[in-house]
Amino acid sequence: MNTLITLSINDFRSTFRDPIFKILLFFPFISFAIVRWGFPAIAARFPAIIPYNQVILMWACMQSATMFGMIYAFLFLEEKEEDVWQVIRILPISGIQLIFSRLLIGLIISTLVNFTLIHWGNIIHLLWYEELLLSIQFSLGAPLIALFLGAFANNRIEGLAQMKMVNVLLMIPGLIYFLPQRFLHITALIPTYWSFRSMEMAENKGNFWLFFIVGTFFYLFGILLLNRRMENKIRA
Repeated sequence: MNTLITLSINDFRSTFRDPIFKILLFFPFISFAIVRWGFPAIAARFPAIIPYNQVILMWACMQSATMFGMIYAFLFLEEKEEDVWQVIRILPISGIQLIFSRLLIGLIISTLVNFTLIHWGNIIHLLWYEELLLSIQFSLGAPLIALFLGAFANNRIEGLAQMKMVNVLLMIPGLIYFLPQRFLHITALIPTYWSFRSMEMAENKGNFWLFFIVGTFFYLFGILLLNRRMENKIRA
């Protein structure tokens, strides 16, 4: 347990060591400012965007998870480049304990950021438990992204290139709110589709629980698969 706590503290400190990470940590404040004050000001001038208020909030919540996912992914890749994984292999803990304990802080902070966006963003008004559950579900994108890049990228340069593709992929389900083509619902294979629809159902008093439960399953299934690949990569 002490080893896991030490690793988590060192990871958190590392986010303040790299200038890029310092810049990324300001992004939640920028997202909140856009949602809370930027969108109402723009909507007052251009009323045509008002129907897309949910989409703006969805984007902000997704970017919060993306930011923390990127930070932890690059910490993984930095350790790989510096052969720190050689030391991690001999730690007396399982791979799944190691990975999830290190991602826990990012998941918690991302959840808090998303709850702030949903609850105080003043764009939608939901029941408190719907706000909390949506905050957690959107934040599951952080470990999903971190594990994907850690499992498939060989270094930080590859990770940056893959991050761009992942970010675009996670945003694609949002097209269902702009384009009428029904075939776009095939993007349900992407976890963020279910987060978007869960928020839509909560706001419109639809079948929130169905979309939330299915979406959470997609996230957890993806995380478990990527964790196994990541664990094998560390122990190889």
